[in-house]
Amino acid sequence: MKKILIAFVLLIVFGACTKNFEKLNTDPTQFTKVSPEALMETVIKRTGEMVGSNGLNDGINVNMWQIANLVEPGARYAANDQNIWRNSYVGILENLVQLNGLYGSDTAFANRVQIAKIWQAYIYSILVGYFGPIPVDQANNPDYLNTIKFQDEDTVYTKILTMLKTASDKIDVNKTKDKLTYDVLYGNGANQLLNWKKFANTLRLRIALRCRRNLTALAETHIREVMGNESLLIANETETAKVVFENVNNNENPYYRVFTKNPYTLTFPKLPEMLFTYFRTYKDPRIDYYFDSVKTIANRYILTDTLTSTGDDSLRIVTYPIPHYGLVKSSTKLPGWTAIAGQTDPMAQNVNVFSNLASAIVTNPARPIIVLSYAEAQFLKAEAAQLGLGGAQSPQTYYNMGIDANFAFWGISASVRDAYKNVDGVKWGTTPVNTFKNYINICGTDLPAGDIYKIYFQSYLNCFPDQPFDAWCLQRQTRVLQLSPHTNPGFSGLIFQDVPDRGQYTPSILAQNPGGYQSALDLLGINNTNIETTNPYVKLKFEVPYTIPDWNARPAAYNYAYIQKWYGTTIQQLNAAAAAGGFTNLVKITKTYK
Repeated sequence: MKKILIAFVLLIVFGACTKNFEKLNTDPTQFTKVSPEALMETVIKRTGEMVGSNGLNDGINVNMWQIANLVEPGARYAANDQNIWRNSYVGILENLVQLNGLYGSDTAFANRVQIAKIWQAYIYSILVGYFGPIPVDQANNPDYLNTIKFQDEDTVYTKILTMLKTASDKIDVNKTKDKLTYDVLYGNGANQLLNWKKFANTLRLRIALRCRRNLTALAETHIREVMGNESLLIANETETAKVVFENVNNNENPYYRVFTKNPYTLTFPKLPEMLFTYFRTYKDPRIDYYFDSVKTIANRYILTDTLTSTGDDSLRIVTYPIPHYGLVKSSTKLPGWTAIAGQTDPMAQNVNVFSNLASAIVTNPARPIIVLSYAEAQFLKAEAAQLGLGGAQSPQTYYNMGIDANFAFWGISASVRDAYKNVDGVKWGTTPVNTFKNYINICGTDLPAGDIYKIYFQSYLNCFPDQPFDAWCLQRQTRVLQLSPHTNPGFSGLIFQDVPDRGQYTPSILAQNPGGYQSALDLLGINNTNIETTNPYVKLKFEVPYTIPDWNARPAAYNYAYIQKWYGTTIQQLNAAAAAGGFTNLVKITKTYK
């Protein structure tokens, strides 16, 4: 009887203690359910870090800047940033999956869930454009741990386009209580929900145009649909999608943190030689906004030139400094370039003669990172209209609006902008004249025939500096640019390397998910894993057909034409510029002759 009584007492005590057992290990001071705002702030900021960093902080741009030929950071033409995979799937997509799991069935959060799906589609668009086949359906799903299957590009792009359409359609702009209370992309204004719809549709236009080659019918259906309702596309600068940063510790612009806040010991990112040559060909004033002139005049490149005179009929050989100079990827010369043996290499200069990335871009801790701009939206519309896929305006009108928007963003005057828009090869319906070859004389700056290539070219220039990944995709999609090879490539067995066609999967995939990795190789048509480190030319489906030139067989010769006559054709024009610029003492006439 005594034992029964003791047991009964224990049952009462422990029953009372375990009635709310699930609360025993709960800290009442901690959140048990993170808010959509906190999750979205995290994933958008991490995306800004991933896309906006120069690579020293796990960002894309250490290779993307160079692969896109937008900035020269000293990389080696290898799309092998292994952090993109980890940051995307673990740091970003996992949070978005959690957000959907927590709030997906709660009607009070319907708009915010769709915003998360828009961002999810954006991240997938980066991954598929970078790697090709990727996991989507089985990604971030605890039911698939040992083997996570990859899906082919067509399937992924189809899912992305559907996700964006569905999300835009489901966002109810009248449910004003169901919006992000803190939105690092669009703020908390009255148009937040409408802006997200516009971002989704403009992103859908970008992606549909990108995959039009491999998914023609589907892509054109999406393009016609969004172009048929332009009121739901980005239509002014306030609707530009951009990741906002603040002048707060650990929340500053990533360029600022890498190049200004912390001691930077490597060679500062420079103006690339090919972009420099394009700037010179088309008299593009943005060279002074994208890159700083060499501040110390004595450090500038000293050019030897031949000028006429308005005072007589004599010619003068003169030397003088020029404010900008573009850095080549590598000073290594290919064995086939025998014609330049013994000549003075114009690139064999002190690194200080080359123009730096503009200080205004790296010294502002609050500078936002652009994801999709108003200017880009106009170029996308121009492309769609030029292809006959819709648009209330002519392609020329959209094209000019895109240039206007880009110049306005950089604070360039209307008179300078309009002069640029009248340059042959920039002006609609014209072809470029007097184009230049690069310093080694193996590739030029003329554009393919057709106004659509003007659209591509201006869209490419608009990608500076925050969208080198999109510029790389545009180049693979169109081959609008002639870009010089890297003569000191990171891939073994290659004496030169052209722009890579895709990024390398991280080695951890093979170690942790060998079955999934094999499915990816099968989808790419690769029969061995060594190709990841030996062949950068596995083409993705959206790319235009392209044959890599035999750069080693090109007749090379040092070329100065693209930098000559910097200040004009006469000695008087040079002297006037020297007086205005404070370098009269550096103008030297070495010979006069008739």
